Amino acid sequence: MRKKIGLFGILAIIIVFVVALSSCRKPYDKPELVTIEPSQTAFLIPLDGKTSAQSEFMSEKFLLEAKVATKQVQIPHRWLQEGRWPNNGRWIPSARLIVVERKPETREWTENDKTGTSIKNEGIVAESKESIGFMARMNCSAQIDEGDAVRFLYRYNNKSLADVMDTEIRARIESSFVEQCSKYTLDEILQNKDKIMGAVRDNVVLYFKERGISITVIGLKGEFTYLNEGIQEAIDNKFKSSQALITQKNENERVLSKAKADAEAVKIQTETINQSIRLKELEVQSKAIEKWDGKMPEYIGGNSGSIFNIPVK
Repeated sequence: MRKKIGLFGILAIIIVFVVALSSCRKPYDKPELVTIEPSQTAFLIPLDGKTSAQSEFMSEKFLLEAKVATKQVQIPHRWLQEGRWPNNGRWIPSARLIVVERKPETREWTENDKTGTSIKNEGIVAESKESIGFMARMNCSAQIDEGDAVRFLYRYNNKSLADVMDTEIRARIESSFVEQCSKYTLDEILQNKDKIMGAVRDNVVLYFKERGISITVIGLKGEFTYLNEGIQEAIDNKFKSSQALITQKNENERVLSKAKADAEAVKIQTETINQSIRLKELEVQSKAIEKWDGKMPEYIGGNSGSIFNIPVK
């Protein structure tokens, strides 16, 4: 005799069925959102089809088409089946979001951590034409312009600007500076710092612009440090002598200027005295003319041409 299933039995069967059915369903695909900052440029690279190799980029045109215009991106997912049952699997990204940070980077390449970006000795060492070694301190700033983000990503395959600054940019600046200094004697280097750094900038700025990096600053910081102590002492003495000559020249010019001023003052004073005397003479003559009655003076001795002629009055 078959046993009847009661209401509670039916409900239990339904609950078991629902639980079993729900346990076989795929898990919920939770949305994955990424916010793009104003200083960033983003690219959404498909991982399926022809671009399944994540480490390869086909061309700058391909990256330009993958550029994201919005400031919030949802990463698309696809279901990866990993077992027999419908729920045996997981949601995985079907595209890769690559973000290029365009903010400027600055480096101070010196020999100590108090003046430099790094705690390491990053001074640029070079030699003159006569093989005199010295160390120069430099600074450099670079950034990625919005229009160059595609080119930068294609060239450097998702490397950061900071990494490129610390490796390739520094190495090229150092190489160019060393090459330029080897063409000149030490005295010529000291006299032509601007010319040498101008050649370094022309080389480095153009090279990296073609790779999507805008270098805005390359410059020397402070004086050179000479690796040979004797050379450093000679340079210091020469500098002191030059300063002494400048001081003496300034003193000589001061004395000469004072002497010229004193001479000019004496001249003015003399002209003033002579002018005063002349005015006095004119005043006397003026008074004499005012007293004259218009008659010629009478002389004792008759002939007015005689040396004994004396006016009567």
